[in-house]
Amino acid sequence: MFISHLRPKRNAAPELCETLPLPVCDSAQQEKLSIEAIFTGYSVEVVDPESIKKLCLNGGFGQGLYARAFPACVTNPSETVRKSKRTIGSLAGQHDPARDNSNNCEPLSLFLEEAFFLMHKLNILKLRTIYGKPLSVAEAFERFRQVKKDFVAGYCGYLYLKAKNWVVKSGIKFGGDFVIYVKGPQFYHASYIVLIREMLHGKLHSNAYTVDGLDFQGFNRVAETTAKDILFLEVHYPDSDLPSLERLQDVRVGETFTKHHNYIAGRNQQ
Repeated sequence: MFISHLRPKRNAAPELCETLPLPVCDSAQQEKLSIEAIFTGYSVEVVDPESIKKLCLNGGFGQGLYARAFPACVTNPSETVRKSKRTIGSLAGQHDPARDNSNNCEPLSLFLEEAFFLMHKLNILKLRTIYGKPLSVAEAFERFRQVKKDFVAGYCGYLYLKAKNWVVKSGIKFGGDFVIYVKGPQFYHASYIVLIREMLHGKLHSNAYTVDGLDFQGFNRVAETTAKDILFLEVHYPDSDLPSLERLQDVRVGETFTKHHNYIAGRNQQ
């Protein structure tokens, strides 16, 4: 996998430039980093402003709940109260006291794969339900599989990309599973639209979505008009059953890079 025509953004806010690859503990406090989050049934939300800053600026995790790359408490604290006037009710109409104690801060929304990465690999995210019940790593794994049928494949693909130091964001805006950035979205535009393919015994899994010729043309058009490329990640399962949490290390991931060649531009260069 390589990068071509990397598009830097014109300027980045000073408060977003001092970043680290991953969240780390404060050496002065000598305490283990612990971040609390709420599982709404569909996504994971962080409401504490300090925790939001640590996740956003260290690893580029999450997105502002109100369709912003960074929540207001990170980019413009003066707008926090105004944004919080858009009320979003909790699941099943339950009152959530955690949001009352968050200084009306715009929540940070984590998609399931990155939330589980913070729990499973970094061990810094403490998850609970909207009713206050704590969720262990194993319980979260089963809950996430129920919400998203291809969660196992998505998480294995997410681990593969994080191992290569990509900043991974949700790709739903572009019709893909992920979009990936060099360093972070405050510095560069996304380089790839990532599509996950579940594979078994070298063939497409029966439950996997098939990208036919017409779909592929559509993805190519979206990628071309947004100055991105398409990356297929093939997640190969070890046997006929979806791997359990203990067997994730047996999953293998391969990549297929597709590049649209601009024949007119090539002719003009000649």
